[in-house]
Amino acid sequence: MYLKLVKTDTVVSIIDIFLYIIYNLIMDRTIYHGSAFIINKPECHKGNPHNDYGYGFYCCSNKSLGKEWAARATGSGFLNIYKIRDDNLKILDLTKAPYDNVLYWIALLIHNRKLPSDLIDNCAREIKYLEDKYLIDVSKWDIVIGYRADDAYFRFPEAFVSSAITLESLERVFKAGDLGKQYVLVSKHAISLLRFVGYEEVKEEYRTAYYYRKNNADKVFSAILEKDRYSIGTRMIDFVRDYEQ
Repeated sequence: MYLKLVKTDTVVSIIDIFLYIIYNLIMDRTIYHGSAFIINKPECHKGNPHNDYGYGFYCCSNKSLGKEWAARATGSGFLNIYKIRDDNLKILDLTKAPYDNVLYWIALLIHNRKLPSDLIDNCAREIKYLEDKYLIDVSKWDIVIGYRADDAYFRFPEAFVSSAITLESLERVFKAGDLGKQYVLVSKHAISLLRFVGYEEVKEEYRTAYYYRKNNADKVFSAILEKDRYSIGTRMIDFVRDYEQ
């Protein structure tokens, strides 16, 4: 027989209360936002509209990556820590079926990022193909989960769109997991559920780690360009050719 707790004429078992608490702890997701500032009340539709997924509050689940982002500019900053219950939210996860085809992700990057003029001029058909076939309207979702493509790694999708590297090489780089995933709150409703639980100060060592990752990206990019120059693989031009036939 369960012990009983009586409250406002409702009999609730202690075990039920315990299970309810445990369930909420399990369903709580911890996410991080690295910044030069302490942000205890994030706002929707602020920031840079040319980030990977457009307007949104950009976070990650990897604590170290959040610290690197906080320290990248000046060597110091803050890791803002939040919790959120997202089990009832509409989540677009670009790393899981049915949207795990990397072309969905590239279409969003190309649509939102500021592109070099030569890419716009020389790859208009490729850009149109991506937008026609794979561009997703993220305004229909509360949260977007996807790969992180900061400036050090955005060169890879650009090189793929111009057919300088193959799809196979691009997928190996971004699915290796080194970059972690972005967790982007894109709706006001999602932002309203975010709970600020504290922050940590970030020191110079994480700026060093950020630039170590960037320098490694430079080396990987150069190696892939050299290898893919003559390699067999699927290129953007192949998709466009099949699409236009």
